[in-house]
Amino acid sequence: MQANPASTPRFTRWYRRHREAIIAWSFLTPMVIYFVVMTFVPLAFLVGVSFTEWNIISPPTWAGLSKIGKVLSGFNDFFYLKVIGRTILYAMAILTLNIVGGFMVALIMNQQIKAKGIFRTMWYLPSVFSGAVIALLIKIYLAGSTTGVINMVIGKLGLSAVDWINSTTWMPLIAVLFVVWQGIGFTVIFFLAGLQGIDENLYDAAKIDGANKRQLLRYITIPQMRPVLLFISVGGMIGSMQMWEVPKLITAGGPNSMTYTLVYSIQNDSFAALDMGLGTAQSLVLFIMLLVFIGWQLNEYRKQYGV
Repeated sequence: MQANPASTPRFTRWYRRHREAIIAWSFLTPMVIYFVVMTFVPLAFLVGVSFTEWNIISPPTWAGLSKIGKVLSGFNDFFYLKVIGRTILYAMAILTLNIVGGFMVALIMNQQIKAKGIFRTMWYLPSVFSGAVIALLIKIYLAGSTTGVINMVIGKLGLSAVDWINSTTWMPLIAVLFVVWQGIGFTVIFFLAGLQGIDENLYDAAKIDGANKRQLLRYITIPQMRPVLLFISVGGMIGSMQMWEVPKLITAGGPNSMTYTLVYSIQNDSFAALDMGLGTAQSLVLFIMLLVFIGWQLNEYRKQYGV
């Protein structure tokens, strides 16, 4: 069967008009398919399972909103609401320390100092190490007996040993500092890139007008960092809400559930208690919380910059 001669020029003209779009979609289509399969399919599965009673072994049965209701109700003396509130407090503390500390380190790294590359590498190295491995090492260092590395050191100073892991004062602080230490390298890198992207003419003009260092920081540096701050706050909040290594590998959620975070609760209920419906219901709550926070951040950014 011969092709219609009139259709060939028509197809050629259409191809020339849409050539760039066809080439772009030929490259993008595999990634779009991968993104849909690896993101939206698991998300749909998560939503579906959160409405069921399922222990992985037997077939799932419909449970309606009972699992989500358990998470958001006063079940077991408001246990899950306390877990959510505790997770938010940890996330805010981690995010604040990450942003403030990362910005201060980036300001120092942006100066003309010797061995700048070595210091940048040192700050970024914790981000490369496995969080699980570092958590296990910290557990050895924090051992409550005199065999613990830290207790051995303070014992040499004549101080009594501290049960760090079971301390309601020290362990939450150590958990926060652990996550900050592990993730601050990314924050420093992004802030440093933002600082180096500021137009030097802005500083020169302000200096001519008599601005001092504090005024340069307040009126030029910090306002110019707002787009970077948006990116860091969104990414940092997502990471901070998912603290898992410390409760799983060091404290088992203790002491007195002080480090019992939402992600640890999801893992514990899903795979230890084999209650997949309850675990996925908590995952859905976490997803909605992050979605609300990110939407609020982006909305504030649009209002400020009119985009």
